[in-house]
Amino acid sequence: MSHRQPAAVDLFSGLGGLTAGLKDAGIRVVAASEIDRDARATYAANHPEVRLLGDICELRATTVLQAARRRKIDIVVGCPPCQGFSRLTEKHRRSDPRNSLVLEFLRLVKELRPTICMMENVPGLLTRGASLFKELLDGLAAAGYEVTYDVLELAEFGVPQFRKRLVLIAGLGFKIPLPTKTHHGPKRWVSIRSAIEKLPEPQRRSELRKPRSVPASWHVARDIANDVRRRLAHAAKNGGSRQALPEDLILDCHRKGKNLGFSDVYGVFNLDAPSPTITSGCTNVSKGRFGHPTQLRPLTPREAAMIQTLGRNYKLRGSGAESIAAQIGNALPRRFAKVAGRHLVRQLKNKPRKRMAVKTDTRRT
Repeated sequence: MSHRQPAAVDLFSGLGGLTAGLKDAGIRVVAASEIDRDARATYAANHPEVRLLGDICELRATTVLQAARRRKIDIVVGCPPCQGFSRLTEKHRRSDPRNSLVLEFLRLVKELRPTICMMENVPGLLTRGASLFKELLDGLAAAGYEVTYDVLELAEFGVPQFRKRLVLIAGLGFKIPLPTKTHHGPKRWVSIRSAIEKLPEPQRRSELRKPRSVPASWHVARDIANDVRRRLAHAAKNGGSRQALPEDLILDCHRKGKNLGFSDVYGVFNLDAPSPTITSGCTNVSKGRFGHPTQLRPLTPREAAMIQTLGRNYKLRGSGAESIAAQIGNALPRRFAKVAGRHLVRQLKNKPRKRMAVKTDTRRT
């Protein structure tokens, strides 16, 4: 294994954050699968050398190996859609049809037989998706994989964001520990400021010459109404939350109780700490604590991409601002993927060798 670059397949690749991190770690991603048209466009723009396949439900190991021109895949990684297990959608999506895609990941692992597989998902898979998770664990064990999993805080791996994720790693016939934290404890966490401070002040959508002519950087902020601006200004002066809003700025849907709904909406983030979890609503202050504390505006897509550690030059493609934000919010942070990728490479190099049977010489002397 030390004489060649490990080969990986990225299932449910999205815009390619996991692929980018694996490549940073020295892993060659030879194939990926993604069904969303806009996410495919972003992935292809950044990883043109990777064979991009479609619907995982229609994929078979032979198809993947032929596309990748490989006989053997060392690593299979995947981030199956997690909305059905997320606490943010618990009230509305108790039976999301995408939940079962976790088992498609299992199927392809069993067909491809990689040396290592890694899966990332929301912590809710352990609770709301407990039966599916057990089926996944049982299936991996039956296929000869030894599994390690836990919920990790990605801020402790150098990501400027509080983002708890379930991470599962399995070795074919050998145990693999989870990666070691690189930024353990608040004093070592990376702040939002360090992630976005070098970006120039963004344009507003209303300032564009043509409403749909968004710059390739996607460093453009939504325009907000005066009442929203006042809410952000008040939140910035009072701890960053909407909980302290005066009566005239409280929305009707929140009037029955200050604790009604999600408390982070119309809040502002702290530049000197990691951000809240970047979600598909990351450029809309009505969907989370995504207000800038000094410029009284929402995050721009590029700022969200920087917080997801994708990088300033990572190309973003899509049908509009909502699509771009959704792709960014669904991504696995590139920084964590790099740390995990390096860990997997070390495990491949150090994996136990199969013991060779020693033939006994039975000849008489």
